[in-house]
Amino acid sequence: FAPPAASKLTVAAHRLKLSPHGRAQVMRALRQSAPALAPQPPPLLPADEFSLDAIILLQRSMLEKQWQLPFEEEDDDDGGGDGHHVEAIGSAEDDDGKGRSSSVVVARSGVSARQRRMSGRRRGRSKKGSGAVHLSISPELLQSRNRIYLRGTVSKELLTQKQVVHLSKKIKDGIWLQQQRSKLKEKLGNEPSYKQMAQSLRISTPELRSRMRESFLAREVLTMSNIRLVISIAQKYDKLGVELSDLIQGGLIGLLRGIEKFDASRGFRISTYVYWWIRQGVSRALADNSKTFRLPTYLHERLIAIRGAKYALEDQGVSPTTQNIAKLLNISEKKVHNATEAVNKALSLDQQAFPSLNGLPGDTLHSYIEDQNVANDPWHGFEEWYLKEEVNKLLNSNLTERERDIIQLYHGIGKQCHTWEDISRQFGLSRERVRQVGLIAMEKLKQRARRKKLDALLQDY
Repeated sequence: FAPPAASKLTVAAHRLKLSPHGRAQVMRALRQSAPALAPQPPPLLPADEFSLDAIILLQRSMLEKQWQLPFEEEDDDDGGGDGHHVEAIGSAEDDDGKGRSSSVVVARSGVSARQRRMSGRRRGRSKKGSGAVHLSISPELLQSRNRIYLRGTVSKELLTQKQVVHLSKKIKDGIWLQQQRSKLKEKLGNEPSYKQMAQSLRISTPELRSRMRESFLAREVLTMSNIRLVISIAQKYDKLGVELSDLIQGGLIGLLRGIEKFDASRGFRISTYVYWWIRQGVSRALADNSKTFRLPTYLHERLIAIRGAKYALEDQGVSPTTQNIAKLLNISEKKVHNATEAVNKALSLDQQAFPSLNGLPGDTLHSYIEDQNVANDPWHGFEEWYLKEEVNKLLNSNLTERERDIIQLYHGIGKQCHTWEDISRQFGLSRERVRQVGLIAMEKLKQRARRKKLDALLQDY
């Protein structure tokens, strides 16, 4: 009969997924240590606590064994493994309060679940591609990339010319692969897969993936190693109405374009070549984001030259007037004047005229600027409505139906204007008779309007 602590350890050992040989060793160790674990009074709580601690330690040891395996896949020749020992230490107190410690040495052998999964995957790959050539990414690229990310987004190590040439060739190879992919897409009418592209280029799919991956890593390494150059160029264009982060973003776009265009066979340094691409990207970002209304790039370049000439004249003690700046830059005064006028900022009439003290929206600039457009005046709309009402009252109260229709047709009141000839054909009268009726009707309206002091309103019609 096994003690309660030993029985629980036995059940825990049976629940572990071990090989038969390993399970036998665990059972042997538990039987040997069972007398030491049995407390003097059989039903004592510390024995249960000791058994629970031992089970937790066993489970913890298995988890640690699995997570301590290396991340890379390694070859396993045998199906077994070395024995792993777990020492479970517990304490039990007697009735008199004296402590007693004991240790249980559990031997575990066999292969963990992770090792079995990894070995099964390796066997499947070896059967599937027994004759395939194993291709891997260049370790230099991976090492450079990891070193860059460990130290931050900016690489502090300068690349040698030999490294730049090697990376440039990788990038050119990736660009060529992308061009071939585009041609194959036009030929097939859809996006080609890696397998179709590899068959078109007469290379294996792993080789295609490896070359594209190396091209991506090479572009990334060259970009990270030249970010400091982008920042230094963007700082020269700072305080011109655009945030420095936007200028750096434009410079990075130019840097990527310059890296793709760089030809290492000509013997130039990459920093010398991409400098102009970075400057072009920063200038484009400045032109697109500095003003509400976009200014041409050449005008921004002229403004930078004018600002430099202004500082140069101030250092010499000369007043930076338009005439002196034009003379120094060898351009006309009109060009200097037009460029400086373009610097004026465009303000919105909807923005607040003064800062609000209580946090509520205040008056806008539109409230302090007179609008010259009469159509936007609310009183003008009211006057038009009042005029139409008074004219309709005069027509209905002072004219006959025929006179009213002739006046409305001739002056276009509520309708389109007609000539005397058109009106005469509608009424079956001569042109002269229709004109006489219209003149008589107008005299009636004028007399009535003078009585009501509406002569000024009637003149508009």
